Amino acid sequence: MYIGVVSHDSKYKELFQNEEEIETAVVMDQVKEDHNTSLELSALLVDGKFTPHQELAYIRDKFPNIPMFYKLHDIKSHISTKHIERICAAHRVTPINERYTIEQVVSEVMNVVCNKGEYASKRIVSFFGTHSGVGVSTTVLSIAKSISQRVHEKVLVLSLNAWDPADYFLQYEGKYLNDLKVELKTKSLTPVKLGEAVSQHGDFYHLAGNRDIKLQRFYKNDEIAHLIDVAKETFDLILIDGGTHFDTANASQSYVSSNLRFIVTNQEDKGYRGYFPHTFQQLIEPAGGTKSDFMLVLNRFQPNMSLISEKDLEEELEINRVATLPDMDILGAVSIRQKSLLYDVAEGNYKKNIDTISNLIISESQLSEKPVELHHLENKKGIFSSLFGKKKEEKV
Repeated sequence: MYIGVVSHDSKYKELFQNEEEIETAVVMDQVKEDHNTSLELSALLVDGKFTPHQELAYIRDKFPNIPMFYKLHDIKSHISTKHIERICAAHRVTPINERYTIEQVVSEVMNVVCNKGEYASKRIVSFFGTHSGVGVSTTVLSIAKSISQRVHEKVLVLSLNAWDPADYFLQYEGKYLNDLKVELKTKSLTPVKLGEAVSQHGDFYHLAGNRDIKLQRFYKNDEIAHLIDVAKETFDLILIDGGTHFDTANASQSYVSSNLRFIVTNQEDKGYRGYFPHTFQQLIEPAGGTKSDFMLVLNRFQPNMSLISEKDLEEELEINRVATLPDMDILGAVSIRQKSLLYDVAEGNYKKNIDTISNLIISESQLSEKPVELHHLENKKGIFSSLFGKKKEEKV
């Protein structure tokens, strides 16, 4: 098939022609009155960086019967986003998220034009926090443990929070995100190099996040996208700790690369009333995101009349809740001290609700479960039994 691109960026031509379905990609600076191309195009991509949305009506007149796509660029507000999306809808044009890299734009167009679907992206699951310290990292690692011991597929945790490497929950022996900065910048990371960088914990793997303070805001969209693309070549399920800073490439790529997204919060006012509402209004919504993009995980829940209830918190955030993880008191801090996951040492509702989230991910990602084995059903001793449950000395 032949595809047209209205852009000054020649990289589109290279990437489209690497697709086996594309015979020729025609790149043009602008759409003229006539003689744009002698080829019969199957689809047209318009780059908003070089073509304002006001020209979409004119372009549609010139190409009335083929799929058209418009890559948004430098949108200032949610109102502007909605306006452009309506213009696109009026002219049967598919808008593409402005945070997508060129590679992701090409992939999105090919998915639609060739009916490739979105199965792969359902195996990329992202987790974010309404505010710092809400427990995203420990939740993601517990879910990784829960899933990995139940499925045949290889599970990877990517800690992409540039402010927290999340290397202190377990005995970490791998490299860090900042150690791979050169490979990410030069697009030279390979599955072999990534495999050497990660640390294995039982049945799952983990790449710890950034620990170079100077680099916290210096990762780029194409670098994080490259990391995720390489990870997809080796691992079947990728769980991403996206942190709380939605104004970074780490978080934005975690968001656009995944189809399953969770937001973790607790009962602190600064999360559900303070930080996150502003983040959503100023960063997520203008980029075309909606609250229905997320599923809510309520962490460290305490059933206290002085604190907000599960139902009220769900209504406050306007996000559907999938699980509530109870407050484990001192057990959380002690498990970190002992380099153990809370999932391994906790019992009752905490483990049950982690498994609930895991069930959802396994189902949506179409993972294959292992046969139930007896050792999975054995009761494991909690961490307190090893700390305080010393055997009583027998009296002689």
